[in-house]
Amino acid sequence: MKRRGFVKTSVKAGIVGAGFTLSSPSELFAGVTPQDTSRSGRHATETLARFIADFRYERLSPQAVEAAKAAIIDGVGVMLAGSTYHPLATLMANYVRDMGGTPRCSVVGWGFKTNAPFAAFANGVFGHCLDFEIQGFPPTHGTSACLPAALALGEEAGRSGKDLIAAYVLGWEVQGRLRAGGTGLSGGFHPPGVVGPLGGAAAASKMLALTADQTRMALGISASRAGGLTANTGTMMKSTHPGNAARMGAEAALLARVGYTSHPDILEAPAGYASALFSRGIDWDIVTGRLGTEFVPRITDPGFDIKRFPAQIFMQWLTEAALDLREKHGVRPEDVAQLTVESPSEDAGRPDPTSGLDGKFSAQYCAAAALLDGRVNIETFTDARRFAPDMVAMLPKVRLTRKNGDGARALAELRGGRTVSAECLHFRGSAGNPFTREERLAKFRYCASHALSDRDVERLLGLLERLESVDHVSMLMDVMRTRARANQ
Repeated sequence: MKRRGFVKTSVKAGIVGAGFTLSSPSELFAGVTPQDTSRSGRHATETLARFIADFRYERLSPQAVEAAKAAIIDGVGVMLAGSTYHPLATLMANYVRDMGGTPRCSVVGWGFKTNAPFAAFANGVFGHCLDFEIQGFPPTHGTSACLPAALALGEEAGRSGKDLIAAYVLGWEVQGRLRAGGTGLSGGFHPPGVVGPLGGAAAASKMLALTADQTRMALGISASRAGGLTANTGTMMKSTHPGNAARMGAEAALLARVGYTSHPDILEAPAGYASALFSRGIDWDIVTGRLGTEFVPRITDPGFDIKRFPAQIFMQWLTEAALDLREKHGVRPEDVAQLTVESPSEDAGRPDPTSGLDGKFSAQYCAAAALLDGRVNIETFTDARRFAPDMVAMLPKVRLTRKNGDGARALAELRGGRTVSAECLHFRGSAGNPFTREERLAKFRYCASHALSDRDVERLLGLLERLESVDHVSMLMDVMRTRARANQ
């Protein structure tokens, strides 16, 4: 979906954005200037690796720190809720537990530890399976690809909250630049499976304090793990794309630390990352430009949308429009002869989703749930709700048509001939209509309460809100590891 007319940094995620200063280009790149890199792609891998290795938390502006904390808080809450999303979460947790692994890193919501790659994998799946995490511009799933890798290695290596913030910002930056810069990616590839492994590797490399040369190898290793097919959208497998990115990012950094090698110029090499995956190439200015004193992190500009509903990003507008139709016009489901939803997305239509999970990608299902229940939440996307008699009866009444322009529109034709409509241009939580702090924390509490007691929810939130003062990531993981009642 195009995002025309969005306001700039000052309202992204409800947080004022600002830049921060790095060392001079000559100091940072040791003779390789950002300008040379952005024009041709020469030295692109080296440039990013040096940037990651040289980056320090102290170079983050207060606004960037707050934006990163808001994103991390959202990601942790969603991860906790995802750890109770059955049967998917049970299958993943049992798989990881059965595989064994030295118990060093926590599996969220399940009360046990394993090695870093497996913990990052499971937690990445939990972070994405609800399709509830924040979304960048252009859309991809940066949190579930980067945060689990940073948490696992941060717990194992005894890193601080400041280290976690810096690693997350870098992971988000790398995957976001690759997503924005790459053109001609086949529609068969799911973007977080393509850009996520390198974002995960950037975050993991930072948590392990790798050198620039080691980070360069980690990027090369992770680039060979890129993939993920969009045909799996609506199935359990989709959640493994960011989960695998987190796992591969952690593993790439660990392999690079012990001396495993890869192509040193994997991004720009012939038959390398760019040429293999992007048929129309990469805009190197987006990927490697403005990394010196002009650098402003993507976590603040262009920022991100916070999802209001646990469904695909294109469902956010049309679901809110359907809710508004019910709330503003008092529409009752039994009075509706036909419900029409208009969306710019060509991929939003699934008139007969095969499961509750598949309903996350169905405009018809999301609109029907909004009209029937007056809410769309985690419980909406269960098989029990999908196949309830009232849902089965309502779905044939919902049709999807294409909308020109941004946003979404819902129109209800009522029995008796009257028609009412509602339109959503900026859904609540989006960059154009941001959540307040209270709304962001309400989402966290709702998600985290699926796995933790009220006391532990507040304990964890307290740590996350002062994350820059947390001495050890293990303080977070000791709470997040608590086995949820739903997982007993």
